[in-house]
Amino acid sequence: MVKTRQREQDVPAYAERASQSGSLPQQDSATTFPMPSIIAKYEKYTKAIDEHYAKVNEENRKFDNPSKHIWDKYYNTKSPYYVKGLTRREREICAESERRVLHGLPAAVNSYDPVIQKNFGGIMSDEEWNDEVRGGMNDSINRLFAENGIDIPEGAELRLRVDPYEYKIHAGGVDEALARQIEEALNRGNNGRYLYEHLRWCNPANNGFEQPRQYLYDTAYQEKAVMWHFVNDMTGLDMRELENRDGVIYTPDGRNLWDAVTEQYNEKRANGEMDALPMESLYKDYQVFVNEGWDKEGERGLTIGYKNGSLYDIDTDYGYGPGQREWLEDSRNRHSQYWGNYRKEQEETLRREKAEPTAFEKWLDGQMAYTEEVLSELGNRTYGKSGTLLSQPNLKAMQQLLDYAVSNGRVVPLTKEVLRLQGRGTLRGGLDIKA
Repeated sequence: MVKTRQREQDVPAYAERASQSGSLPQQDSATTFPMPSIIAKYEKYTKAIDEHYAKVNEENRKFDNPSKHIWDKYYNTKSPYYVKGLTRREREICAESERRVLHGLPAAVNSYDPVIQKNFGGIMSDEEWNDEVRGGMNDSINRLFAENGIDIPEGAELRLRVDPYEYKIHAGGVDEALARQIEEALNRGNNGRYLYEHLRWCNPANNGFEQPRQYLYDTAYQEKAVMWHFVNDMTGLDMRELENRDGVIYTPDGRNLWDAVTEQYNEKRANGEMDALPMESLYKDYQVFVNEGWDKEGERGLTIGYKNGSLYDIDTDYGYGPGQREWLEDSRNRHSQYWGNYRKEQEETLRREKAEPTAFEKWLDGQMAYTEEVLSELGNRTYGKSGTLLSQPNLKAMQQLLDYAVSNGRVVPLTKEVLRLQGRGTLRGGLDIKA
């Protein structure tokens, strides 16, 4: 989930459900940093969408034909349940969401959904989310420093590096004793993991700016880090510390490490704890890393600076720290302007739709008017309301009207009598026509 350039058309963030791209990890009780994941960003929007459409679904299911009722609400202007005041885009979103929930699927999270617009005014951009997370991390770090009696010397530029394996935070730029004290205070729960993930999201290249060198190194090293985590998740072992001999890594009890990995993977799969993985492909990658070894890795990871109570991004002018935020304000202004223009267009669309009947309304009004003429002749009246002689009813028009009425539940048969019109069966006599 990395974008290389921000586009204006991407501003109205749209996301399929977080449940389709991963679930939120459990928050460790010792963790004080906010969760940076984009999944966490959508959590409040997802909650609002779930609650709204679950309630609406209960109402829809009270009707004999819930799918038809949903269609009536958003597209049939003659229905007593028709929802007014929505644009075409909003109608499509609401109708699709209600159909998905009706069939047991989750509704999508969409910035244009009236539920999101009403409660939040849209979905915040990724840049705004990163800034919110950064503020929470600043607050947490300052609180931990205060609680542990840590005082950063004036003018010192503290550096916090997070390694990509165990997610440990390493302090630099201060004397060794203070560095150890800082590390002890910050390395709690998932703090290191959250800081590392946050830094990856804050890569200036995500917003179209030049990429700092540390991100180039980090990207190049990700495959190795991912393999390390996979092995560690399966066995709890650190590949870097195991014996690597003749192209085989051995566990402390002398087993082939990959055999132990495969055994645990199969067990987790059998227990439904994880999805299927391309193990043959993973083994090929594993062999590459086994042959390369794990040397010269002491300084791997991502680094951020800290000064005067705030974190700041290094080697860039386009970050989230003091003096680096001009681009962010421009992004916020564009975001605000986009939604301001959208709401103006929305108001204009609603005024136009209210003033002008839709093509369907025009067609239906015309059919109803002519049907009155047809029914007049069927009632042995020689002349219609317009004064013209009705020598032959327009059976095609009447057939179309009846077809439409039957297909949309407007005509309910009360007898078994059938009138033959142009070789097609049509109801006659006991017709219950609802307005």
